[in-house]
Amino acid sequence: MSVVTPFQSIQAEKNFSDLKSLLLDYPDLTQNADSQCWDMLAGAKLQNIESKSILFHENMVCEYFMLIVEGCIRVFKESDEGREVTLYRVEPGQLCIHNLNSLVDGIQYPVTARAEKPVRGLIISRAAFKKALDESSSFRNYVLRTLTGRLSHMADLISGFAFDRLDLRVACWLNDEFERSCGRPIKVTHSDVADELGTTREMISRILKDFEHKRCIQLARGKIHLLCKHTLHLVSEGKGKVRKDLSK
Repeated sequence: MSVVTPFQSIQAEKNFSDLKSLLLDYPDLTQNADSQCWDMLAGAKLQNIESKSILFHENMVCEYFMLIVEGCIRVFKESDEGREVTLYRVEPGQLCIHNLNSLVDGIQYPVTARAEKPVRGLIISRAAFKKALDESSSFRNYVLRTLTGRLSHMADLISGFAFDRLDLRVACWLNDEFERSCGRPIKVTHSDVADELGTTREMISRILKDFEHKRCIQLARGKIHLLCKHTLHLVSEGKGKVRKDLSK
């Protein structure tokens, strides 16, 4: 698993006449951008990052700001026992709030960010980021709006951990994944689901077997098939009989 060093293997693409096309997924940033913001963006460099590369890791102070053009980054927390929980993903048009926090306050990165797919991104140095934050009102407002939106998501995530039963969280996660796949089978292992939700593979296996018994889903090797969207939706709303051993 490779670790990305800032500005390592940067592609030498100096012609940014197509800068706006690279940032099509960032309309909130570009549509009202002032000259100071464009100066920062014009100094960015393109970088290609391999899948499974670590972009940021715990206790690291970020030295660059990234705008993702292609790909997906998973941001997660790992326990001392090796268990993982997904906090959020960063895709084109989105920012990593932990990257922002580290750049703004100089705090160490408290989680890990890994490329799930090959990533192509615009890399901006810490100095250029800080200069734009100080001088560009449009960029400063964009950063504040992003932080507000992401913090709301984090509050919902923490609320789910604190108050929602695990079986409901699994059902909601499956609903979201089947919605993204348009009902097609999702390629995922029980360990993958456990890492997403911060629990053990054994608990996930029990819950999925229970859902299969309810005829919501069908389990296959490395895949989960949707059998009844309506039943799975009812399960995600907490309707129906609950097994006590699956509710924690």
